[in-house]
Amino acid sequence: MEQVVIVDPAEADAGTWAALRGLPRTHEFSDRVFVVEGEMPVIDALKALPGIRTPAQLDPAAQARLSSGERLSLRAWSERERAARNARPGDGLNWGSEGFRAP
Repeated sequence: MEQVVIVDPAEADAGTWAALRGLPRTHEFSDRVFVVEGEMPVIDALKALPGIRTPAQLDPAAQARLSSGERLSLRAWSERERAARNARPGDGLNWGSEGFRAP
């Protein structure tokens, strides 16, 4: 599973940084906002560490401290997840597939 995390360096301790180093990052939006990949129990443990927040956990003050690029990245990521749930006609088919009209 993938999870967007926001690290607050003022709250993160050595254990937090060690846990983050142990997980693959699939996307990096900045040095403190990125997407990690891991099994659900690992992600749940990560979210409980000091200095780690998910987008849903950000209060308005924390959101205001994000750069405009970080905010844009979080919005884009949430749209990506929402778009993935929508079925698209012909998704996964090549243009030569029967019944599919190329643009």
